[in-house]
Amino acid sequence: MFFCCFFAWGILWFPLIGSPHDLPLEGLLKLGLGSWNKPNWRFLPELFVFLTGIDLDSPQVLLQRGLPVFTGEDESLAVASSRIFEEVSEKPISEDFFFSEEKAEQEKPVKVAFYHTHNAETYVPLDGKPKVEGRNGGVSLVADEMVRVLEEQGIRAIHDLTLHDYPDFARSYIKSEVTGARLVKDYPTLKALIDVHRDAGLERKQVASVDGKSVAVILIIVGTGERFPNPHWRENYAFAQKVAHKLEEKFPGVLKEVRLMPGRYNQHLFPHAFLVEVGSEKNTFEEALGAARCFALALGEVLLEEESER
Repeated sequence: MFFCCFFAWGILWFPLIGSPHDLPLEGLLKLGLGSWNKPNWRFLPELFVFLTGIDLDSPQVLLQRGLPVFTGEDESLAVASSRIFEEVSEKPISEDFFFSEEKAEQEKPVKVAFYHTHNAETYVPLDGKPKVEGRNGGVSLVADEMVRVLEEQGIRAIHDLTLHDYPDFARSYIKSEVTGARLVKDYPTLKALIDVHRDAGLERKQVASVDGKSVAVILIIVGTGERFPNPHWRENYAFAQKVAHKLEEKFPGVLKEVRLMPGRYNQHLFPHAFLVEVGSEKNTFEEALGAARCFALALGEVLLEEESER
């Protein structure tokens, strides 16, 4: 086999013996020879295949045999490219490259916390019934939208989905008090603690018009603590009024009212706490989402204004 290869290569390169050219192929080109296309060279490829079993026109065969393939590309470029990829592979990309924005968002102080005393509350057009016992209903999706809109304003908010109204509905506020206290403790940077509900018992749904679209109305409830002590009720009421005025200023008609009630609704836990009812069970989910956006935009502006005043 060695003799055959040597003989074949000798025939191929015999005309260049003694030539000053280092590379045979460059020599061919510089001497003006036409490689395999000249008539007196046509038999050589077939002869080489016959003697060696290697087809020079087949890159696949050359690769399998471990022979170099001439591609016509600058060899220095190929070497440079391989070095670049080697350097990249040796230095794995830090996860910070992908998650820096997410990490920055997570490192922001939490300003708003949402939770639900009555998790099962939902909207009849959405779920076919006013409550979905044992799970979070439409009000949780409404709070999700509030979180999203606040974060678009650069305000970090969290949404606690702990169930409080199942299986013992009568103990809902007792259980949600534990959640509210935990949120206040875990997030010392809080500026608002909000219990999200939807209204009930209305003869017909109530809507407002925003940019030509129907949205549900917002009812804000502040407990005065007549039944149980609530040392923060005046602060809660002042904060609720700020949000209400901003909501009415930006989206006239969306606010139903700020209603004072004799209960305390766990608002004794924090000086910026209130209960918000987003529409009623008769509103469509789209109407409730529209109201949630309006509320979150108003709340966000109030918080940003308060921060700028400090």
